[in-house]
Amino acid sequence: MEQEMITDGTEKKTVRILLVDDHALVRRGMKAQFSLEPGFSVVGEAGDGLQAVELAAKLKPDVVLMDIELPVMDGITATQQIKSDRTANCVLALSAFDNDTQVMGMLAAGADGYCTKTIQWEQLIAVINILLQGGAYLDPQIAQKLARMLKPNIPPKNTPVPETPLRPILSERERNVLKLIAEGYSNQEIAEQLHLSLGTVKSYVRMVLNKLSVDDRVQAAALAIRDGLI
Repeated sequence: MEQEMITDGTEKKTVRILLVDDHALVRRGMKAQFSLEPGFSVVGEAGDGLQAVELAAKLKPDVVLMDIELPVMDGITATQQIKSDRTANCVLALSAFDNDTQVMGMLAAGADGYCTKTIQWEQLIAVINILLQGGAYLDPQIAQKLARMLKPNIPPKNTPVPETPLRPILSERERNVLKLIAEGYSNQEIAEQLHLSLGTVKSYVRMVLNKLSVDDRVQAAALAIRDGLI
């Protein structure tokens, strides 16, 4: 195993990086940068989400730098699979975009951090080290966006506060399904957790989306977080 010697004579493990981006030029540039960074080594590159899942299983990297808009399998789905399989210590989303759906999707999938591609190199290295120490990181703009998304609407003074909407709308079973959706579980995993058939889970998911008047699982997860279900 490749190792780096540090000044006190002990050995420090080299941080093994898997780069995931559908642009070969981006991967080449990042690989060149990491080659100049002591203590880091790029052990693999993937141009789509499915390849990322396969390489993570094979290489067991310390950190996966994950783009989101990928062919074959998107970065959100790939992240969920990698985190579910525990084939990498950390997944850091590194995207050119910061739209609400992607942010919530990556966090619900279990990403350990989210950065935009405008991040400075020195800061990226610092973020990776934070994740490796068990921390988490959100780009400040992303954090502000998330705070706005989750901030409850406070009614004027003396206005009766309505009951939190999800609890009266959803049955107990539907709330359990929603909680698992928000935690990044797939339909198959939800079926296993709740001892239900896959078809039954799919029906519950459709009912949850319909009752909440949302288009997808990401929007449902955002409501679950706002309602305090996770």
